[in-house]
Amino acid sequence: MKITIALALLGLATLPEAALACPVCFDRDDEARIAFLATTGLLTLLPLGLVAGFGVWLRRRSRAEEEDGGRNRGIQEGVASREGTKRP
Repeated sequence: MKITIALALLGLATLPEAALACPVCFDRDDEARIAFLATTGLLTLLPLGLVAGFGVWLRRRSRAEEEDGGRNRGIQEGVASREGTKRP
Protein backbone atom coordinates (compact mmCIF):
# COMPACT_ATOMS: atom_id res chain seq x y z
CA MET A 1 0.00 0.00 0.00
CA LYS A 2 2.76 2.44 0.94
CA ILE A 3 4.72 1.55 -2.20
CA THR A 4 1.67 2.26 -4.37
CA ILE A 5 1.17 5.68 -2.78
CA ALA A 6 4.88 6.50 -3.13
CA LEU A 7 4.86 5.51 -6.80
CA ALA A 8 1.73 7.56 -7.46
CA LEU A 9 3.28 10.64 -5.82
CA LEU A 10 6.50 10.12 -7.76
CA GLY A 11 4.50 9.85 -10.98
CA LEU A 12 2.65 13.09 -10.21
CA ALA A 13 5.91 14.85 -9.37
CA THR A 14 7.33 13.99 -12.79
CA LEU A 15 4.24 15.33 -14.57
CA PRO A 16 3.69 18.85 -13.16
CA GLU A 17 1.43 19.90 -16.05
CA ALA A 18 -1.10 17.30 -14.88
CA ALA A 19 -1.43 19.10 -11.54
CA LEU A 20 -2.42 22.56 -12.79
CA ALA A 21 -4.74 24.64 -10.67
CA CYS A 22 -8.33 25.36 -11.63
CA PRO A 23 -8.96 26.95 -15.05
CA VAL A 24 -9.85 30.29 -13.46
CA CYS A 25 -6.33 30.74 -12.11
CA PHE A 26 -4.70 30.62 -15.53
CA ASP A 27 -7.51 31.84 -17.74
CA ARG A 28 -6.63 34.25 -20.53
CA ASP A 29 -9.85 36.16 -19.92
CA ASP A 30 -9.11 39.40 -18.06
CA GLU A 31 -12.45 39.37 -16.25
CA ALA A 32 -11.81 35.95 -14.74
CA ARG A 33 -8.25 36.90 -13.79
CA ILE A 34 -9.42 40.08 -12.06
CA ALA A 35 -12.11 38.13 -10.20
CA PHE A 36 -9.52 35.59 -9.09
CA LEU A 37 -7.13 38.30 -7.84
CA ALA A 38 -9.92 40.18 -6.06
CA THR A 39 -11.09 37.02 -4.31
CA THR A 40 -7.51 36.19 -3.33
CA GLY A 41 -7.06 39.67 -1.87
CA LEU A 42 -10.34 39.47 0.01
CA LEU A 43 -9.57 36.08 1.52
CA THR A 44 -6.08 37.26 2.47
CA LEU A 45 -7.24 40.44 4.19
CA LEU A 46 -10.41 39.07 5.83
CA PRO A 47 -8.69 37.28 8.75
CA LEU A 48 -6.49 40.32 9.38
CA GLY A 49 -9.58 42.53 9.47
CA LEU A 50 -11.34 40.19 11.88
CA VAL A 51 -8.36 40.19 14.27
CA ALA A 52 -8.02 43.98 14.04
CA GLY A 53 -11.77 44.44 14.60
CA PHE A 54 -11.66 42.24 17.68
CA GLY A 55 -8.70 44.25 18.99
CA VAL A 56 -10.54 47.55 18.49
CA TRP A 57 -13.66 46.16 20.19
CA LEU A 58 -11.61 44.88 23.12
CA ARG A 59 -9.83 48.22 23.50
CA ARG A 60 -13.10 50.18 23.48
CA ARG A 61 -14.62 47.81 26.00
CA SER A 62 -11.58 48.16 28.26
CA ARG A 63 -11.74 51.95 28.09
CA ALA A 64 -15.46 51.90 28.82
CA GLU A 65 -14.81 49.73 31.90
CA GLU A 66 -12.16 52.19 33.11
CA GLU A 67 -14.47 55.17 32.62
CA ASP A 68 -17.32 53.33 34.30
CA GLY A 69 -15.32 53.13 37.51
CA GLY A 70 -16.31 49.56 38.23
CA ARG A 71 -20.03 50.29 38.68
CA ASN A 72 -21.00 47.30 36.58
CA ARG A 73 -18.51 45.13 38.43
CA GLY A 74 -20.24 45.91 41.73
CA ILE A 75 -23.61 44.97 40.30
CA GLN A 76 -22.20 41.67 39.08
CA GLU A 77 -20.62 40.94 42.48
CA GLY A 78 -23.91 41.70 44.19
CA VAL A 79 -25.75 39.25 41.99
CA ALA A 80 -23.05 36.64 42.58
CA SER A 81 -23.18 37.11 46.36
CA ARG A 82 -26.96 36.60 46.36
CA GLU A 83 -26.45 33.36 44.50
CA GLY A 84 -23.99 32.21 47.13
CA THR A 85 -20.88 32.40 44.97
CA LYS A 86 -18.09 34.91 44.85
CA ARG A 87 -16.75 36.37 41.68
CA PRO A 88 -13.04 37.08 41.43
